[in-house]
Amino acid sequence: MPEPLEQMQREMAAAKIDAAILLKPHNVFYFGGYASVCSGVVLFPDQEPVFTILWLDLPEAKEQCTIDKMATYVFPRESLTGRMAQVAAKKKANIQRIGVEKDFMQIRHLEVLQKHFPQAEYVHISPMIDRLRAIKSDEEVAKIRKSAAIADQAMAAALAAVQPGVSELEVAAEAEYVMSKAGSLRPAFSTFVASGPRTLLAHPIASPKLIEPGEPVVIDLGAIWQGYSSDLCRTAFAGEPSREQADYLRLVVEAQAACAGAVKEGATAHQPWQAAHDVFQAHGVARYLPDDIGYGVGLRQSEFYPILEKDSDTVLKANMVVALMQTTAFDKKVGGLRVEDTFLVSKEGAERLTSHQQELY
Repeated sequence: MPEPLEQMQREMAAAKIDAAILLKPHNVFYFGGYASVCSGVVLFPDQEPVFTILWLDLPEAKEQCTIDKMATYVFPRESLTGRMAQVAAKKKANIQRIGVEKDFMQIRHLEVLQKHFPQAEYVHISPMIDRLRAIKSDEEVAKIRKSAAIADQAMAAALAAVQPGVSELEVAAEAEYVMSKAGSLRPAFSTFVASGPRTLLAHPIASPKLIEPGEPVVIDLGAIWQGYSSDLCRTAFAGEPSREQADYLRLVVEAQAACAGAVKEGATAHQPWQAAHDVFQAHGVARYLPDDIGYGVGLRQSEFYPILEKDSDTVLKANMVVALMQTTAFDKKVGGLRVEDTFLVSKEGAERLTSHQQELY
């Protein structure tokens, strides 16, 4: 049985969880090495897990899934959650505590489970899984390295497309084409391309807006290689930046370097935030810095553990992978200029996995 499953079983036993119903695709993939649109995993603390899937997708699952025991369902006569509930009830009698992903599960799925297990207590299991996923194996790190290399190629293509009169969507299309040609399964998230005032948006998905002369352009993208993501953000300009814009971009790069310099095994997740904050504070713009500046990277480009944020006492550990800085000091006068890279945490410090160089103008 793969090590993540063994670890999860120990965690479940300690928490007295009788069974877990996993529907979130990233968690299904983590434990099974495979996830289709309609699939889930039933976990037990003391038995083999059962991968549950739409009957039409079973042949592919048998080829790719690392879980041996499988159950199928026929839609629309049966539902995925209903079939998983049947599996759980058959495998284990008197289920009292069921682990569920409360941050993902829809009410209709919960209602199905409650019909089968009306007396059960439903325990939020996502934080337990997030902590397991945060520590990457060497194989996972290798996949993220490849994903980062693809993101580097995509960023070069996107930046080459930046010029006045080109739409944000066209810039995103250039990046996503290169990613697909290089083997990325899909973008790790909807590619961000933001120009002008849109650089101040938190999640500026590429729009039909045309890039205007002199505007800053922020590009944030990620690839997926064999399930694993990367995250890379760069700032460019449609023409020559103003002195103020160029100086501010250099400030952001300086803050990112300070932030990365504070990342190492044993540091708390607050320390990188504080390092970036100190740089912005020295230049009088710390009030524009949000309380979070980075997240874990793995099966998602933005995982929920660790989160690098103000006052966090989360301890960073070797083989965590994080993205820094996902946010910046958002100054309305110059825009939300951003620089972000994917880093590997080690005893020695932070190793940058994305290699594309930010132009400093």
